Amino acid sequence: MEYNVALVDDEAEVSEQLEKMIAEYGSRTGIEFVVSKFNKTSEFISAHPDNFVIVFMDINIPNDINGMKAIKKLRAMGSKAVVIFCTRYAQYAINGYEVGALNYLIKPLREEVFVHTMDRAMRALRRLNINKMVIKTVDGQKFVNISDIVYIEVMVHNLYFHIKKGEGEFVVERSRGVLNDIADKLADMYFARGSACYLINLAHVVSVNKKIVYLSSGDSLALGRKFAKEFMNKLMQYMAEFGIIDG
Repeated sequence: MEYNVALVDDEAEVSEQLEKMIAEYGSRTGIEFVVSKFNKTSEFISAHPDNFVIVFMDINIPNDINGMKAIKKLRAMGSKAVVIFCTRYAQYAINGYEVGALNYLIKPLREEVFVHTMDRAMRALRRLNINKMVIKTVDGQKFVNISDIVYIEVMVHNLYFHIKKGEGEFVVERSRGVLNDIADKLADMYFARGSACYLINLAHVVSVNKKIVYLSSGDSLALGRKFAKEFMNKLMQYMAEFGIIDG
């Protein structure tokens, strides 16, 4: 499988260094990367950017779209790409959590930091982008991206999958089953029990306030006392994995 990678940076030497590092990483791991380079964010946005699964983005390119704004445009297209900001100034990257950035690299680039970041990027892609599951509904089998599942609830032996279908669009699919069995199948993914009735995708958590979990779908779920500690621990682990900053 090939992974399409975009390098967006107006400093040619940085792009060349990243391209070399990616090639060496691919050689060591046996992973094939196809790299495209852009020296302007506007060129990147115009070049079907949703085709890229990893994006290295310079935050501040003179006389062009700010890197943070460019990634917001990318997210608006529905892209789940792993985003890694590159900058000479760490303070510019602290709001990366707003667009789900995995990490940021400080220039000049350091090999060991790059390798660690790429390891995290590949784990994120395996978990979020290429995993599907089959839901047996009353209308037949449906294939669903696990990353699109917002949460699963159980009511009287029925499982209700709340699924993101597009920007601001969500659907519910009903199936028969046991929530514990689904939780076991998704044990290595970014899901956590919020109560005896809910299994929540941590990627869709917007906030937690006074034991209420607010989700990207607009739903708010009560966090059960029995599950609260483990849920918050898993949420913190998820945030650390993706480099989300508590700001």
